[in-house]
Amino acid sequence: MKPFLFFSLTVCLLVASTSLTSAQMPGPPKVILIVREDIKPGMMGPHAREANNVVQIYTKANSPYHRLAMVPVAGNENEVMYLWGFDSFAEMEKSNNYLDTISNVTYKADFDRVRPPGDDYHAAQRDAIAVLREDMSYNMNTDIRKMRYMRVSTIRVKPGHTREWEDSRRMTRAAHEKAKVDETMVVYQVAGGTQSGTYLVMIPWASLDGIGTIPHGKSYMDALGDDRRDKIEKIENDSIVFTATDIYAFAPQLSYVAKDWVSGDPSFWTLKPMMAATTAPAARRAPGKKQ
Repeated sequence: MKPFLFFSLTVCLLVASTSLTSAQMPGPPKVILIVREDIKPGMMGPHAREANNVVQIYTKANSPYHRLAMVPVAGNENEVMYLWGFDSFAEMEKSNNYLDTISNVTYKADFDRVRPPGDDYHAAQRDAIAVLREDMSYNMNTDIRKMRYMRVSTIRVKPGHTREWEDSRRMTRAAHEKAKVDETMVVYQVAGGTQSGTYLVMIPWASLDGIGTIPHGKSYMDALGDDRRDKIEKIENDSIVFTATDIYAFAPQLSYVAKDWVSGDPSFWTLKPMMAATTAPAARRAPGKKQ
């Protein structure tokens, strides 16, 4: 396991805000660090146990920095995504120093015990930093503790078309508000770690029934209107280079969340050690018989 992976400034969201209160859910974090890990085929189980051990060390250290782990429902089967949330870039930098210290000094012996011998379980890994775009987001105060899935759309905009595409997203938000669409939609703009002009549109769901809500119904289409719908379609055709949508499930045993998250839904978020799988010995083959 590469120390940078878990302890660096290392996708909401909405999802990984550093503190929650029972009185009112805060909005999504202003800055997120998105860590995408590609796990070697056949190594998802060992990697999950290693990640779970790391989270137990975070708990032991009472770390003030938290992460949400997600695994794909529709997407790359060998991927894990971590989202770290911060109020500012300065706080993100502070977390890097803190996590590096507990990894290499304070709790080094604990981390050495859980790191795999030899090569780690990762085929590749990539980090990106993104900033919240409130002007294009909608209904951001959802109780994320009750959510179980996340739809993540990655959109890459052509150079020179950023302004018109952002205008189309504001029209989309306005139609959501007018139709009172029952969903949370959070938009982040990537500041580093991938190609320029990349945006993430994140929609959390309590269940996979959320898939059935897209596209929205007649009330939303009426709120949008034919003229704006035609305009948005033209802008998207003219301005988008690439778009991809993945669906992830929250992974509580790989996540390190605030105590208020756990108290909001302890049956789901309470951390439990993950045991290594055991296999029964193969049955002995009788002489003269084919296996």
